[in-house]
Amino acid sequence: MVVGSVLLIAMVLGTVAAWHPLTSAASRDSATVYGPAAASLDPAVQSDAGSAQVVTQLFESLTSIDSAAQVRPALASSWDATNGGKKIVFHLRAGLKFSDGTDLKASDVVGSWMRILSPTNPSQLASLLDGVTGARAYREGSGPKSAVGIHATNDTDVEVDMDSAASDFPAIVSSPTLAVVPAGLSSNTKLLKPGTFIGSGAYVLYDVSATETTLIANPNYWAGSPSITTVHILNSPGSGGIVDAFQAGNIDYTPVSGNDATWIAYDKTLGPSLRVEPSPSVEYYGFNTTKAPFNDVHVRRAFQLGVDWRRIVSLEAVPGMVSATGMVPIGVPGHGTTDFGPAFDLTSAKSELVAAGFPGGAGFPSVTLITTGGDDGQMEGAIMHQLHDNLGIDISFRVEDWTTYNAQLLANPPAFYEMDWVADYPGANDFLGLLLGTSQPNNYGRWSNTDFDAAISRALSGTDAATTQKAFDDAQSIVKDQAPVIPVDYGSGYSLVAPGLLGALPNSQGLVRYAGMSWAAGS
Repeated sequence: MVVGSVLLIAMVLGTVAAWHPLTSAASRDSATVYGPAAASLDPAVQSDAGSAQVVTQLFESLTSIDSAAQVRPALASSWDATNGGKKIVFHLRAGLKFSDGTDLKASDVVGSWMRILSPTNPSQLASLLDGVTGARAYREGSGPKSAVGIHATNDTDVEVDMDSAASDFPAIVSSPTLAVVPAGLSSNTKLLKPGTFIGSGAYVLYDVSATETTLIANPNYWAGSPSITTVHILNSPGSGGIVDAFQAGNIDYTPVSGNDATWIAYDKTLGPSLRVEPSPSVEYYGFNTTKAPFNDVHVRRAFQLGVDWRRIVSLEAVPGMVSATGMVPIGVPGHGTTDFGPAFDLTSAKSELVAAGFPGGAGFPSVTLITTGGDDGQMEGAIMHQLHDNLGIDISFRVEDWTTYNAQLLANPPAFYEMDWVADYPGANDFLGLLLGTSQPNNYGRWSNTDFDAAISRALSGTDAATTQKAFDDAQSIVKDQAPVIPVDYGSGYSLVAPGLLGALPNSQGLVRYAGMSWAAGS
């Protein structure tokens, strides 16, 4: 699977039927897309993919990532590294302005990043800045603000001091979390409201209702006004569902589920509109390693070895989905060639269960697997059956909405949970150190391993590709042995795109930048 490639799926068998364009949902200077309402429009607060999709339209970062995982200039026209890669200076474009016409300066970048690190209310993704000198100590309350290595040397230059050489920092900066916001945003909520909104992205917030978020072009956007000047984001497709709304011409672009993609690919009418794009994501199952029974590595290994995870993935038969060979998805730098995925070994699994004191599953405590129900529970049902049949373990299964689920993961992690993690930036540490490093906010299972942390440190300070890859491989080997999480599959993104709509292509963060969309001439 090649990062950035787009596959047009039509009829898999036989001849593709002639395509008759659907009626567009919008005029040629507007488009209607489907997506969930953002849980937050504040870059420092948002943490889910649905919110990031909206936030990335409203607030711009210094860099951006294209569909081929390449770092591109955005608010910064260029950057350079000195001191062996430990000092990075971003040079902002001349004449940058916020949407209200006020100047956007280097001090706004510093202010935006420092509020992410606020010790009293740090962003859930504040660990993206952990490589910056003094940043982690400051957000954890053990170091002064003055020691954080983020400075504006003038109105256009942002200087960042790193603890070690960080060639991936320009990619990290592309994350929506690190987008630039106006001063006072955290204390002035009207800046996130229609009519008084101020942003740095291609669009501004025009209206929000119970069913729709409407964006209009930012007249002061650095790249010029987008071709599509109005974007209607429908949060509810109506009683008929997303596919029916698209087919009726009420939606021009919409993500669809893998389950829908399996039949749409064969549909004569809808097939040519289906896109399957590689997604920089991994689905994994994790354990709360601080509480019984999963504080015992033997139990975690039994779950890892006693379920045929790869067979479950293959039986789902979802286009583009492949079994995971580790936590780092295909196409993400640091993926490597070694297979760190879960192996099915029932004999070893039963031995691990005996070592844990639960021979044949006898006496195993009550456990509930909690998810957000992304695939209608098909995979979870298969896991439950295999645990019962293979190990004599019975578990229950519960679906929760994302807001409730996320809050529980952060405050009181469930014993057994599922997560789909999409790249904040295309780098291995986003799937390793940020998810499994000691005391990291997104280490939901609260696992801690000094050897793993040391391997991540070696990877981040590596001065050549081979050294860095070896260190990431060491980290993944430890994860496979200790099983705090079980990487299961690498997914794909599925969408329906109206005829004539160009540029509706997710980048290597899984995000579609609406400013890149346009209607083909004559469509």
